[in-house]
This record gives sequence, C-alpha cells and structure tokens, in this order.
Amino acid sequence: MCESSVLIEKGSGRELLMEEVVHVAVDGDDIKFRGILGEARSAKGRIKEINLMKHTIVIEECK
Repeated sequence: MCESSVLIEKGSGRELLMEEVVHVAVDGDDIKFRGILGEARSAKGRIKEINLMKHTIVIEECK
C-alpha cells in the first residue's frame, strides 16, 4: 500500500491530522488531503518532510 499519514508540527511536537492519505494538493500555504475512501481535510502551512519509507508527510503549521 502507498497511503501516508499526515502529521502537523505544532511547537515541539507532532499531532496526527489524517491517515490513509492518497492525494495531496498544494496551493500556496493551503494544503488539501484526500483519503483512500474519499474523505478530505485541509491545513494551512508548508510541507516540511515527506518520508516514503515511513509513509509520513509532516506539515509545518503557519504562524
């Protein structure tokens, strides 16, 4: 499987935003995620890290 989990970085920690993400769309600081079953979420920030081996996407929250 190639789904990823999205983690949002807040301060010194990371919080799970969404699991089983299959699509990511970036428009400036607006990032939209779509899950394997069609569910959608969004976040304001920037992509800090994508780890394909761990299936994680880390978002740095906008300040």
